Amino acid sequence: MQKEIIPILIISIMMFALPIEAKNLKGEVKYTVKQAREEAFSNVEHSLPQSIIKANFTDPNYKENKKAIKLGATELKDRYITVFSDGKYGIIYKNNFYFEYYYSSKGKLISIGKRNRLIYPVITCIYNQYNELTTVSLIVDENNTYNFRPDGKLVSHWVNNNCYDINGNLVLTRD
Repeated sequence: MQKEIIPILIISIMMFALPIEAKNLKGEVKYTVKQAREEAFSNVEHSLPQSIIKANFTDPNYKENKKAIKLGATELKDRYITVFSDGKYGIIYKNNFYFEYYYSSKGKLISIGKRNRLIYPVITCIYNQYNELTTVSLIVDENNTYNFRPDGKLVSHWVNNNCYDINGNLVLTRD
């Protein structure tokens, strides 16, 4: 079974690729890629409790979530839903904004993100269904997020609803 490093997205994540570390983004972003990397890796947990993975290995609300997605809903009574252009979707429950769950279009767990806090800048560690750290993200603000591999290499950068790879190519969008 092939494991892939997926630049996982958070409802509030937005990124843009910066192939040159000294390049400045327009707007209020005050991080170079190097600074974002240092901040993102300042407090990394390398795994989650296994019980969290097991409890969410399949989407416990799959049928209801798929129905909501089909109707274009982004918010339900107890959770938010984000749908990505490749068919995957993310869930954040209103009773715990520290965790986000990402599923395939068939409701199988792809990854879980854990935030270190709820005010910017936010560091989110993403773990795959095997509980391996795959991505460390620095959410600078509601419009900018840097995604790194565990080795520190920049993978992607979100700006608004568009995700770009390190070469500046648009690779994913979100609704």
